Amino acid sequence: MRHWVLITGCSTGIGRALVPLCRLAGWGVVATARRMEALADLPLGEDLRVLALDVTDAASIAAAVEACAELRLKALVNNAGYGQVGPLELLRTDELRAQFETNVIGLQMVTNAFLPLLRRERGARILQVASMLGRLSIPLAGAYNASKHAVVALAESLRLEVGREVAVVLVEPGAIRTAFRDTLAQRWGDLPERGRGTRWEKILARHMAVRKEQADRYAMDAESCARRIVNALNAAVPPRRVVIGHDARWVGKLKALLPAVWWEWLLRRAYRLG
Repeated sequence: MRHWVLITGCSTGIGRALVPLCRLAGWGVVATARRMEALADLPLGEDLRVLALDVTDAASIAAAVEACAELRLKALVNNAGYGQVGPLELLRTDELRAQFETNVIGLQMVTNAFLPLLRRERGARILQVASMLGRLSIPLAGAYNASKHAVVALAESLRLEVGREVAVVLVEPGAIRTAFRDTLAQRWGDLPERGRGTRWEKILARHMAVRKEQADRYAMDAESCARRIVNALNAAVPPRRVVIGHDARWVGKLKALLPAVWWEWLLRRAYRLG
């Protein structure tokens, strides 16, 4: 009679940290990732299922739903995603489209696919992992900012539409020390070449090193973030919003308090945009 939670994006970071914590809390966990080999080192048990799930592939999602049909699925954590970096004027249309396919369209496809299973369980809930960048925007992350703003809007609309049957919890972490930041470098592609000879050349060269150093020094570790998410999973009354990290709490307040011209000045100075 165990209740189950399906988590997307379990290969690294928050998703990976959630798997053992949910199991310790008594949940059965369906851990998913695009590649099964990324889940091979998870300790086996009756409380664990592993599935290959590509959130951008309708057939992959349908297969995952079928694999979970007999489970008492009570929760879904939409955690899969990545961050596309780069100034908007250098970004290609296909890069922007891919960002939305994973972070937004894929998230909503998974949500819709699993809603019928979740409706069978009283107290079911969906946790949509957005970001503090779903409430504010920073330079050199325009595509990611936009995708997380969209996740916030989708979650808030979904709560109004189905929230009396299935609770919808919006999770908004700040900076997290995870392999997610390593994937940022992978998403550069030939972006430095596109910026060569422009004002962006020096800015891009400095950006990754500085951001990584700051993340290592100030960001929250993935396990601490995952513990807050497990609390929301276990709460008798699920929260509408879970803001995680000092930066997520205080930066949003600072933006609300400062005049827009001051806020923009601070960001341009921080990113040395002139």
